[in-house]
Amino acid sequence: MNIIQVNEQSGIPLVGNIAFGIIDRGSNLLQVRTITSCNLGCTFCSTDGGIATRFHHNHFIVDPDYMIKWLKEVIKLKDCNYIEINIDSVGEPTLYQPLTYLISEIKKLPEVKFISMQTNGTMLNKEKIKDLEQAGLNRINLSIHSLDEAKSKYLMGASNYKISNIKEVAKEIRNSNIQLNITPVWLPKFNDNDIEELIKFAKELDCQISIQKYEFYKYSRKEKKAKQLNWFKFYRKLGEWEKKYNIKLKFGPFDFKLKRVKKIPLPFKQGDIIQVIIKSPGWLTAQMIAVGKNRIITIENCNKPINSSLKVKITESKNSIFLAKPL
Repeated sequence: MNIIQVNEQSGIPLVGNIAFGIIDRGSNLLQVRTITSCNLGCTFCSTDGGIATRFHHNHFIVDPDYMIKWLKEVIKLKDCNYIEINIDSVGEPTLYQPLTYLISEIKKLPEVKFISMQTNGTMLNKEKIKDLEQAGLNRINLSIHSLDEAKSKYLMGASNYKISNIKEVAKEIRNSNIQLNITPVWLPKFNDNDIEELIKFAKELDCQISIQKYEFYKYSRKEKKAKQLNWFKFYRKLGEWEKKYNIKLKFGPFDFKLKRVKKIPLPFKQGDIIQVIIKSPGWLTAQMIAVGKNRIITIENCNKPINSSLKVKITESKNSIFLAKPL
């Protein structure tokens, strides 16, 4: 595995890539991604992350001070005085060593009113939860997909995964000042009963549960025992569970105080032909990361040497993420 440090000296910006940096999807929520590695190998992982990866041989770690510098600039471009930062990842955010420092520095930014984080919970304990609380973390979105010992080990792709530990972590979070949101992925035809048990667990803890729709993409790992549903059938089932358990399961942007706000400017549009400088290998095999106009552009099917210059055509320019092909 090749570890790439992204810092001031790397010359790699922090906007433009799906795997690390800052992602702006046109709302008052910014996704912050500091690390790409993961300690599990979930059978349904939408990013093919972790120990079971087939496609990712390069991993990225972002310097925390460099991230703060870029966050200040991005927030300035957003021109919004209520920003939520969601520390998520294509991997597991709690593997990031300076996590509490990063959160404490983000908390100092006057426009940032709320900080949330995704995690599988395996790296958390009472002391770490206390540290995160003191740093200023407001909510933990905890990924649990089954309360059954054998099934949870299978789904998480790790024989050392202990759901009993994760249940204790959930209780510790609930007893802190950090909000707990349990976020299982519903894998239709496979963990239907498990989702119902998780709803009961959430009611027992008096915490929120946000059931996620199972989706897979080109580079996803696919759970062969599960079925993918359309959105109509997904929400219909949520409605059935809401009535059965007298609990809110359908959430929208308003529930999380999200709203559409100004996007950061896109310096490129699809079809543009630009000159870029190669800076590092990409997250996927046969990709290279390049820089142009202080943005990351991921070049597909490219093996040019580092620091070489080449002309590329932008093939995707959306949500501040840029893909291109060499010319």
